[in-house]
Amino acid sequence: MFAYALVARAMQYEVKVFLSLDSALVTKQQVFEKLDAKLRSRITECIAAGVQLDVCQASAQTFSIRSEDLIPGVKVSGIATFLAYAEDAAINFSWS
Repeated sequence: MFAYALVARAMQYEVKVFLSLDSALVTKQQVFEKLDAKLRSRITECIAAGVQLDVCQASAQTFSIRSEDLIPGVKVSGIATFLAYAEDAAINFSWS
């Protein structure tokens, strides 16, 4: 998913990745530091390239992730906010 996001940014697309359920955990600083170096690098590259990483508010609450727990460049947003964004997007990808 992060590789696709990087390619899309390189092609000048506006890119937003909405992380929900267990994937929200990768943005929590304590978890992020324990990830494989390649995955950490890919996430960091995405943020540096301007990919907006959003964590689902409901998932953040479920896993007790506070805004201050997140790695820099990541924000918490609600499902409705993401759906409003996706509604007008030219391309949408989904992973399960």
